[in-house]
Amino acid sequence: MVSVIGLDKEKVAALCEAATAEVGADKAIQIANFLCPGNYAVSGSIEGCEAVERLGKDPAFKARMTVRLAVAGAFHTQYMAPAAAKLQEALNNTAISTPRIPVISNVDAQPHSDPAVIKEILAKQLTSPVQWETSLQTLLGKGLSKSYEVGPGKVIAGIMKRIDKKAEITNVIA
Repeated sequence: MVSVIGLDKEKVAALCEAATAEVGADKAIQIANFLCPGNYAVSGSIEGCEAVERLGKDPAFKARMTVRLAVAGAFHTQYMAPAAAKLQEALNNTAISTPRIPVISNVDAQPHSDPAVIKEILAKQLTSPVQWETSLQTLLGKGLSKSYEVGPGKVIAGIMKRIDKKAEITNVIA
């Protein structure tokens, strides 16, 4: 995975298309995480990641920076399909209760309460891009007025401020 900083999502999608064209469709790369404006993670083959890092510096794209992420897989892409099938099988044999509060899915940024739908979406999460930006916008649109980031650092607070400068988020160090 590679973090691409300083481009809008359309430009990052074009960067992924250019990288995939360079390395071949069998080594494709795609947006895996829509974090916030100007900050997206892409995932796919190693060759695709290398092409994104190289092409990101090209004058046609002008990414402010690309950063290789220390992960062990091409998460949130079609490369995870075999794992998604196994996860779906395990979820089919798992009891999930109806939540008291709807779950906002990062697959479609919508609230869900039906356990069968939640199971389906959990498996889809492996092969679908994370809609973090849209998920936070959904929460804000539903009246989220205060949130907390638990643990060291202020990554989530920074992302939230890029989505909505007025959002109130407090850091709690456990």
